[in-house]
Amino acid sequence: MNDPQFPHLKTALEPTRMQNLLQLRLLSPPDNARQEYVVDACLIGEKRYKPGKSCVLSYDLHVRNTGTGASRVHVIAARLCRPMKGLPEFHQANQRKLSLTPGLEPLGYLPETEMVVWTFPNDRKLTSLPQLLDAQYLTAYLPPRLETIGLDHTCAIIAIDTDILHYLPERSCMIRYHLTVQSRSTEVRSMRTIYGKTYRDECGAETYSVMRQLAEQLPGTAIPLGYDHELRTLWQSHVPGEPFVWEMLEPDRSLSVLQAMAQCLADLHRCRIQTSRRFGVPDIEESLRETIDLAHQTYPEITNRIQALVNRLLTRRDSINWSNQPTTPIHRDLKMSNFLTASKQLHLIDMDCACIGDPLTDIASLITDLHLNGLRAGKSSWSTNAIVEAFRSSYTKAVPYAVSVPHLNWYTAAAFIHESIRRSIRQLHTERLKHVADYLELSDHYLSV
Repeated sequence: MNDPQFPHLKTALEPTRMQNLLQLRLLSPPDNARQEYVVDACLIGEKRYKPGKSCVLSYDLHVRNTGTGASRVHVIAARLCRPMKGLPEFHQANQRKLSLTPGLEPLGYLPETEMVVWTFPNDRKLTSLPQLLDAQYLTAYLPPRLETIGLDHTCAIIAIDTDILHYLPERSCMIRYHLTVQSRSTEVRSMRTIYGKTYRDECGAETYSVMRQLAEQLPGTAIPLGYDHELRTLWQSHVPGEPFVWEMLEPDRSLSVLQAMAQCLADLHRCRIQTSRRFGVPDIEESLRETIDLAHQTYPEITNRIQALVNRLLTRRDSINWSNQPTTPIHRDLKMSNFLTASKQLHLIDMDCACIGDPLTDIASLITDLHLNGLRAGKSSWSTNAIVEAFRSSYTKAVPYAVSVPHLNWYTAAAFIHESIRRSIRQLHTERLKHVADYLELSDHYLSV
């Protein structure tokens, strides 16, 4: 991969090289007398890449105290800069008040890779993270906001434990809070779990509005507890359950699971919400064309085939009548991991992208995700096709409108390109990129049906 705007990208994706550089720039003691902390391992975490425009990564540093032997994992957010732009950005970032972590510099500049790095919870855009992980601050901040889950002035928070569930540098961070609360009158203690998700901008405010509307119509979904504009943080209740995984589609119970999944989606698509967010065919076309550009800059050997499929998709689109398609709330980021399963019921989580659109776009997204998980599990196309057909049939029976097969096939063929391939390239997802040829074949299959 050769990107003249980011000539050090290859080095940034080499864990051993980055381990040495981060050890040098973040852990070296000021007097160089002795190395109190060492990096035993460096793992690459999240990756978001727009060829020629931006590249943001994260690294998990396994840091050991050489004196005590204690080890911890520290997350490092990294921004790859254009040539000669890293140092000025470092100086600008260094003007902010930064949160300190024992043994690590809060901020660093790596000239070898033209990269600026932040030690979590410092982040270039998620400026509220230090507050959201400060137990003393939260003990005073949270009580007035917890009446929705049964906590009021008669209770006091006496302990807070935090778990970082999902951190996307410069974009968002989901934090789980385990609260130990005590009644002021009886001194009886109990546990509560809530979640806070902080964003780089105000998009969480609209998500809060959508979640409030859905919570009134979808039993079991997360209840939004509030949105803080200053912290850019959405607070929500706990939803019990385990993330849905491929192994749950075992032959002896796959039909009941797929029926539950179909019903869960049908319930969402039956809701009514007011939001300015919309998603439709023009947005898909824009993403299809963007995928061509991304492939041209990163994997030119597959560009011609993607271009040919996109041309066929757009030609087919013009021959389909779109006027009678239903319009409902849609999830817009539908994948197996966004279902939680508990007591034979499924619930949807992560409503960040929820908007108004054709419900079949959700079905297409889930079909592509089922195929992707089947490929990674080493399953045959026949077995995955059987699962997809069982799900589609269950959904068709669960909704009051007709499910148009031509429309669904078009959405699915398009999703393998503008979702599967586009996201694989932008996330530099090496495992998924191994299956690009399969995605193209599946797109061609659904387009040809």
